[in-house]
Amino acid sequence: MTLIFHPVDPSDEAFRARWNARVAENELSLDCEFLRLLADTEPGTSYHFVQAMDPAGQVRALACYSVSEMRVMRFVPMRVLVLGGTVAAGKAFWFDADALDFASFLAGFEAFVKAQVRCDILVLKEFSPGRDDASMRSMTEAGFIAQMCYDRSRLALPPDGQMQSFLDSLPSKKRRYLRQVMAQGETAALEVAVHTRFDHLVEATYALYLAVNARASEARTPALPRSFFAALGQLDATRMLTVSQGTRMVGFGLLMQRGAKLKCMVIGLDYEVSRELQLWYQIVVRAIEHAMNSGCTSVDLGSTNHSMKRKFGAEHEDIWIAVRHRSRWVTRLLAPLIRHTLAAIYRPSGRGLPTVDDAN
Repeated sequence: MTLIFHPVDPSDEAFRARWNARVAENELSLDCEFLRLLADTEPGTSYHFVQAMDPAGQVRALACYSVSEMRVMRFVPMRVLVLGGTVAAGKAFWFDADALDFASFLAGFEAFVKAQVRCDILVLKEFSPGRDDASMRSMTEAGFIAQMCYDRSRLALPPDGQMQSFLDSLPSKKRRYLRQVMAQGETAALEVAVHTRFDHLVEATYALYLAVNARASEARTPALPRSFFAALGQLDATRMLTVSQGTRMVGFGLLMQRGAKLKCMVIGLDYEVSRELQLWYQIVVRAIEHAMNSGCTSVDLGSTNHSMKRKFGAEHEDIWIAVRHRSRWVTRLLAPLIRHTLAAIYRPSGRGLPTVDDAN
């Protein structure tokens, strides 16, 4: 099936309804308002939405992409197109799997890019082995370099929404440990609060966030700009969970919540007391508790510290992206540089970055 992609205004009500039902429903950080904030706080980066129709005029695919400038080896300028943008997670596209396959979607999108968008590098994300094997094969056949960059931890919550049920679902050793963490928080008189607006907390929490980002050793990405961090408080879906001891804030978790889903975006810790109070565990366990109290059935725990998140019973999936220069022969020539660049940006803990052959 031949797909014809066209630019679309994200304020169009019919498009927003399709986008929310097909894309943002599966990944909270692909909400139109979240992407608008990204566009407002990323100078030099533009965000665009497209939809594709079949010859009969039926909408068969949706996508969002960003275009920005980068320099390779500090002096070679390149324009980079990223499906979904650099900060938003998840699949920033949808295609009607009953009517076409990923190869058809990819061919139509590439034809649109070639005709309408000036760019040198295409970056497609995100894909997981097992679930997306067919898509990953199609990308390899189209000349893309597919590479594992990080993993994501997800937690399914008990249907009755009870913390006791959640703890009872864990092996005894993990259950005892989390109970000890919660008891330690009570002994230390830690106060937990969840804020729907947090303008008054930005100065304190952003400093704690920068401290954590500076120490990150896996899935390391540049720190969110302060303007974007503050602007997230404008979203109805955003929550700020804070942990305080007396008048001193010692940690926080920035959450996104919609319907039955909760996503942990970033955290911040006061490292002077984090080990003593086990703040990382305090924040995660209280975020899970908040999710259950809010009627959520799943929690996205993000892309770091998977070994620690296993204590909560989280399952993980490897996340891959695919990269290609607009010219296939240049892609083959630059393959070592592309892989080196990805390795410098994303550093999965305790293992190297496998190639696409390892995924399949």
